[in-house]
Amino acid sequence: MKPSIAVIWMLLIVPMAAYAAEPSTTPREEKPQTKDIRSIETGSPLPFPEQMIAGEVRDSSGSPLGGVFVKLFADGRLIQSTTTTSAGSYELRLPVNIDKDETVVLWFLPATGNLLPKHVVLKKSSSARKANLFSACTEEIHIRPQMRVDVKLVNESEYLAALKVKNCF
Repeated sequence: MKPSIAVIWMLLIVPMAAYAAEPSTTPREEKPQTKDIRSIETGSPLPFPEQMIAGEVRDSSGSPLGGVFVKLFADGRLIQSTTTTSAGSYELRLPVNIDKDETVVLWFLPATGNLLPKHVVLKKSSSARKANLFSACTEEIHIRPQMRVDVKLVNESEYLAALKVKNCF
């Protein structure tokens, strides 16, 4: 029996959607905006060297997607966020200790259109692995101090076709 897209949506997207509140306006600048590399909780400088994550967001035809919200979460806490430029590029400081046992997820949320949000797991905590929180079909890239994550956002039918090819349902 094949699950409906609603079931897939609830299992993959909805649990993290609560953490992904969109800003109410579209950015006007072309350079990606990032927050100062300080601890969000205390405002103090971070105890490890600056690390970066950058990449491009495109649609299925290869066209760059501007205005996509890019959000970095560590154990469910929003750590950094930015918006892609009109060329589809983004850049974030990676203010997480990559050696710490925590789950780190990068979310891509299109501002308009019929494209689906996408998440990429950068790191799974030991408890997330033990609890088997992510399916084998979840995209995962192992976190590094300087890394590039390029993604393609697709519509619902393209997403379902990709899941079928991967034998995910």
